Amino acid sequence: MIPVQLTIQGLYSYQDKQTIDFTKLTAANLFGIFGTVGSGKSSILEAITFAIYGRTDRLNLSGDNRYYNMMNLKSNELLIDFIFETGKEQTAYRATVKGKRNGKNFEDVKALDRSAYRKNGKEWIPIETDSLEQAIGLSYDNFKRTIIIPQGQFQEFLQLGNKDRTQMMKELFNLGKFEFYYKVTSLEAKNNANKQNIEGQLLQLGTVNPEQISGYKAQLEQLTNELAEQSKRLIEYRKTEEEFRKLQELTQKKADAEKAFKALQEQEPVFKSLEQKIARYEQCVVQFKHLLDALNQTNERVLAREKQIGQDETKLKTQEEEIATLGKQVEELKPRYEKREELKQKAGELERLLRMKELAKSVLQDDERLKKGTGICEQTITKLEKAKLERQKLDELVKAERAKLPDVALLSNVKAWYVEKNNLDKQLGETEKEIEKYLQEEKVNRQEVSKILAETLFSQLPPDADSEVSAQYLQNKTAEIKLKLKSLEEQANHIQVKAQLKMYAEDLDEGTACPLCGSLHHPELFKTDDIQEAQLKLHGERELYEKMMDQITKFGTRLNLLDSQLQFIRRHQQELSEKKADQQKRISAHAILFVWDKYREEAELAKAFQEAERIQDELKKKEEILGSLDKEIVQEEKNKERFQAEVEKIKTALAVHQTELKTIGQQLKLIDPEVYRSIQTAAIETEKAGLLQEYARLEKEYGELTKLLAEWTKLNDTLSGSLVVNRKELQQDQQQLLALKKQLDEQFTKTIYQSVDEVRQVLAEPIDLDREKQNLARFKDQMVRSKSQLEQLLKEIGDRVYDSDAHQKLLLEIAAVSELQKQKNQELGKTEELLKKLQKDLESQASLKKEQERLELRAENLKTMKSLFKASGFVNYVSSVYLQNLCNAANDRFFQLTRQKLSLEITPDNNFQVRDFMNGGKVRSVKTLSGGQTFQAALSLALALADNIQKITESNQNFFFLDEGFGSLDKDSLSVVFDTLKSLRKENRIVGVISHVEEMQQEIDVHLRIDNQEERGSRIWESWMD
Repeated sequence: MIPVQLTIQGLYSYQDKQTIDFTKLTAANLFGIFGTVGSGKSSILEAITFAIYGRTDRLNLSGDNRYYNMMNLKSNELLIDFIFETGKEQTAYRATVKGKRNGKNFEDVKALDRSAYRKNGKEWIPIETDSLEQAIGLSYDNFKRTIIIPQGQFQEFLQLGNKDRTQMMKELFNLGKFEFYYKVTSLEAKNNANKQNIEGQLLQLGTVNPEQISGYKAQLEQLTNELAEQSKRLIEYRKTEEEFRKLQELTQKKADAEKAFKALQEQEPVFKSLEQKIARYEQCVVQFKHLLDALNQTNERVLAREKQIGQDETKLKTQEEEIATLGKQVEELKPRYEKREELKQKAGELERLLRMKELAKSVLQDDERLKKGTGICEQTITKLEKAKLERQKLDELVKAERAKLPDVALLSNVKAWYVEKNNLDKQLGETEKEIEKYLQEEKVNRQEVSKILAETLFSQLPPDADSEVSAQYLQNKTAEIKLKLKSLEEQANHIQVKAQLKMYAEDLDEGTACPLCGSLHHPELFKTDDIQEAQLKLHGERELYEKMMDQITKFGTRLNLLDSQLQFIRRHQQELSEKKADQQKRISAHAILFVWDKYREEAELAKAFQEAERIQDELKKKEEILGSLDKEIVQEEKNKERFQAEVEKIKTALAVHQTELKTIGQQLKLIDPEVYRSIQTAAIETEKAGLLQEYARLEKEYGELTKLLAEWTKLNDTLSGSLVVNRKELQQDQQQLLALKKQLDEQFTKTIYQSVDEVRQVLAEPIDLDREKQNLARFKDQMVRSKSQLEQLLKEIGDRVYDSDAHQKLLLEIAAVSELQKQKNQELGKTEELLKKLQKDLESQASLKKEQERLELRAENLKTMKSLFKASGFVNYVSSVYLQNLCNAANDRFFQLTRQKLSLEITPDNNFQVRDFMNGGKVRSVKTLSGGQTFQAALSLALALADNIQKITESNQNFFFLDEGFGSLDKDSLSVVFDTLKSLRKENRIVGVISHVEEMQQEIDVHLRIDNQEERGSRIWESWMD
């Protein structure tokens, strides 16, 4: 995970929005975040972890009122916006946190809203917040142990207990995939269930006899022949029955057809009457209906037009009166309306008069500001010149001091020579101590071997026998004792048989069957000597030989161990001898390199360094003053430019206001400015508003009257035109009415009807003409079809007669034969099923036995695997391997950082210990390390962990963040920390450090400074912007 950008607002001490561009920090590989205690440094890491995981250790979710306490007390909104890259392709992700304070309740801050996004091209695609943890590949706790390490937790991994460290290793390296116990248990349970299932199936099969197959086959052949004969007979019966059934259906259809034809003949008179009624109705509709409808419509139009003409004449008279009234009002208002523009023009000049008053006031203010600004400008120029002169003098003093500074590079080379000389002398002394120590250990080893060879067991062995001879002696002795034990075992078995025969002999009575041979007569019973005494003697001899075997095993193991120790001692003695010779050569070679006669004494070198340090301190103080003066000069230059620009702006504004004042005075025509000089602005505003209101009233009133007059005139013209049209159309309708009456009278002379009422009565009859026509047509069609169907049935039957008794007798015969065939089929099916079952059972039995053997073999294998994986044994083993690899990787750095003095090791219970090469290579607890050494060990482990995390997440770069104050370290420990951090610059990794120690800031060039200001909260300053 590589951070890209972080924006914070309203979080803890961060009041205003602050943004950190991590690209500049990570480009330097080693960077820092510095500030005083409480400035807000650690809040940066907390913002990152909360954005990704939604968790914080500082406040609990419940009980601590988390969201209220997280939000800055001077802020009403909280924002965290974090962008980072992770994974093999360095995919960009974004995590945001937003929250607001309740405007009505200051202490009410609702749950913060977390969102997550993944970058696709140039767009941010929303994703689930849980996807962030999956993308990073670390849980919250392991993220704090390996990537972002909060304050006080840097050494946690080094000091974790075995259980917690193993659990952490499982999570970090996904060792859960090696947890096979429950899978094996599940497989074992499944295999056992399968075994029980197979055994149950074999029990269900019972005893299967292959000889039954031939009997079932003969029975099947007999049943097949009988069924073929019955099927042939049944086909003939069914053919005859089919003829009976068809004749029965024809006879029934004939009876139904005769009945239907008779019913239709009875309805024939009714439908003839309906046909006559339809003919009369259609004649009236064709000859009279259209004339009667036209007569009614024309008569209704005449009455409606006469009514409308009366109403329009009354309305026309009313409208002419209203038009006369409106015309009179328009003529009265017109003179004032035509002079309305003078009102608007005067109001405009009053507006300009108000602007003149404002401009006059602005001219006075600009003149006063110009005088004041000119004075400030002159003061700033004087202050700037004074600062420049002071800087010039101080710069000359710095140059003079710098000329006195000795050659620091030369002094450093001399010091490096002395440091190397002391280290070489020290290492030679340590090697000599090691050689002496191994000589003593060799002596102790030989004494212990001699002590063992003095035992009775080795009485036949020469006192000066070596380890190979001793081992061969013990091997021969072991073989000899094993042969004796085997002989004793055979004797014991023989005696046991005798003892058993004796028991049988003692229990035998004449006439009772012998349990061995079954005989009822026992003429010579078995007899033997004292068996118990022989058994006791054998037991004593066996115990003696077993004790001798135990001694051989004990002494053999001890001798092997002592021999291994001796080989180890001799190998180290050889290595130390070579090492001592090499160290002596290096000391001689190093002595030749000394070429500085002036510093033959190391004390002279120390004095030179003290003098250089004093001069550097003086230079640093003066350079700090120079820096302050430079900042002051830059600031005063900016002030000078800013004040001069402001004075120019005031001059420009004054000229503009004076010009505008003169121009407006020349534009006034209707009013005299002198008349209004003493009048207040509010009064002028009131007069202007009154003029504009009068103008608007005249516009509105005249417009409304003229519009209304035009509307009434238009309505009057429309109504007059409508009256003319209606009177003309009324005359036409009256003429059409007379013509229709005449045409109707002529039509009556051509029909049987005498009057209009008679025709209207026929037309008024309730009849659905279409439906009645359909009913009549349907009746005629039914008559034709019924007659045709009856004739066809009579033709098909001919002279045949249906015999129901003969038909019924045949059906009974078919049923009897079918039932017999059904029984035979059932018997055939049952026999076939028994044959199939027998064949299938034979196949199943063979298959099941084969499967049973396979499952039993699998059960044995699973039992072995289960014992291996029980109690997470395999996972713990893999975890130990990973931990050892991690320790080895950390040692590559830790051994170098401590100048080959210390290394980390893993104890059998998976805890850390330190091997101290300054003290004979003995081990001790990591808790005994100094502050600087503990930092080096923890850092080495953290970097090794980070390397592994980089491989797991397939990231291109290695990053971790360290929040450690270092305030508790002494000067020497702090120096170790500085040297360690500097060494990281040479590696392709990114390390961030948070601290309040001032010296740390001087060692790390690229950094951020956090300053908690009383008014604005925490502010972020970037070192590259200074």
